[in-house]
Amino acid sequence: MPGTIIQFIFFLIAHAAAGIYSSTLKYSKRFTYILWGIWVAIQTVLLFLTEFVFTNEVLQFLVGFVLSLIGQYAIFFITTKGKLAQRIFTILTYSIFFCIAMSLFTMVDGSFTSLHWIPTALIQAILLSAIVLYFLRYVCPLCRTASKNITTGWMQLIFVNTVFIITIILSSIFPVRLTSFSDPAFITFVFLSISIMAVYPVIFSSINHMSEAAEKRAVETQNKLLIAQIEAETAQLAADSQSRHDRRHHNSVMLEFANNNDIESVREYLKSLVESDNEVWGEVRHCDNTTINTVLTVYERRARESGISVKISAKASRDLEVSPKDLVIVIANLFENAIHATQKHKGQKKLIDIIIKSNAQRLLIKVENPCRNNLTFDETLYGVGIHSVIATTNKYEGMYDFSAEDGIFSAKISLNLK
Repeated sequence: MPGTIIQFIFFLIAHAAAGIYSSTLKYSKRFTYILWGIWVAIQTVLLFLTEFVFTNEVLQFLVGFVLSLIGQYAIFFITTKGKLAQRIFTILTYSIFFCIAMSLFTMVDGSFTSLHWIPTALIQAILLSAIVLYFLRYVCPLCRTASKNITTGWMQLIFVNTVFIITIILSSIFPVRLTSFSDPAFITFVFLSISIMAVYPVIFSSINHMSEAAEKRAVETQNKLLIAQIEAETAQLAADSQSRHDRRHHNSVMLEFANNNDIESVREYLKSLVESDNEVWGEVRHCDNTTINTVLTVYERRARESGISVKISAKASRDLEVSPKDLVIVIANLFENAIHATQKHKGQKKLIDIIIKSNAQRLLIKVENPCRNNLTFDETLYGVGIHSVIATTNKYEGMYDFSAEDGIFSAKISLNLK
C-alpha cells in the first residue's frame, strides 16, 4: 500500500513536469505550476478514496489510472495553447513514454515480490526518472521545434502515435510477471521500447532539418526576387528621369517660341508647366549611400502611391562595410512589411517613419508604422522577410528588436561594421 501510493504520486509529478515543458504554455510558469500542483493534490486524494471504496486491487488500479488520465489530459489542454491537433500529438508523444514506464513498473513489481516495497519502489523510481529525463532533455526541445515547423499532416502523426501506444500496451500484457530478465518477452519489450524512444528524436531532427533547408531556399529565392525587383524599378526610375529631362527641354523650346511671338498666355502656361514639372519630379536624395538611397526612393514611391505618408531621416556614409545585397535585404524587407501593415491599418494616421544612421562602428535602422493597439509579436509567426532580416543581422553580429506599443510597431536593426 505505501509503495503504491508513493509510486503513484511520483508518476503524477513526472506527468506534471512533462506537461509543463513539452508544449507552449498559455499562462505564466508560476500559475501553471500552481494548476498542476492542484491537480497532483486532487489526484492523490482520489487515490486514497479508491483504496477505501474498492477492495479489488485491479479495480483500484483501473479507476485510479482512468481518473489520472482524464485529469492529466484536461489540465494539459487547459494550460497549453496552439493548434488542437498539435497539442493532441504532443500529449500522445509523452503518453507513449509513460506507457513504457508504466509497463516496466508492472514488470518490475511482478519480478521482485520477495523484496520489501522500498527497494522495489527505488528501482521503479530510477527507471521512471531515466525515461522522464530522456524525454525532457532530448525529445521535448526537438518536439517543440518540429511542432512549429509542421504545417500539415498532424492527423497522420497522431495516427502513428496511437499505433505506437497500442503496440506498447499489447506487447506488455503477456507476461506481466517475469521469472528472469533473460525472458524473451522482457527482452522483446525492452528492445521495442528503446527503438520507439530512439526513433522520435530522429524523426523530429529530420523534420527540423528539412524545414530549415526549405526556409533557407525560400529566403534565398525571395532575396533574389527582391534584388531583381529593385534593379527593375531602379531602371524604370532612370528611364522616367530621362523622359522628364527630355520633356523639360521640349517645354523650354516651346516657351522660347512663344516668347518670340509674344503670346503671353502660351508663355505663362508653358512656364508654369515647366516649373510644375521641376517641382514634382525633382530628384530626391536621402543620403550619400547609393544603395540605401535607391531602396528608399523605390519604396517611398510605392508607399505614396498607396496613399501612405513617409518620413525619412537618413544619414549614411557613401562607403559602408555592408554589401549592397545585404542592405537591400534589410531595408527593403522592413520597408515593404511596413507598407503592407499600414495598408491593412484601419486608422486615419498612415505614416511610416524611417531613421537610418551610420558611424564608424555600426549602422542603425529603425522603421515604425501604425498597428492595432493589442498587437502581440510572436517570434514563431515571423514571415520569410523578417527571417531574412534576422539572418542578415546575425551575419554582421548585430542586434534586432521588434516591438509594438501604443499602436506603433517598431523594428530596430543594428549592424556591426567592424
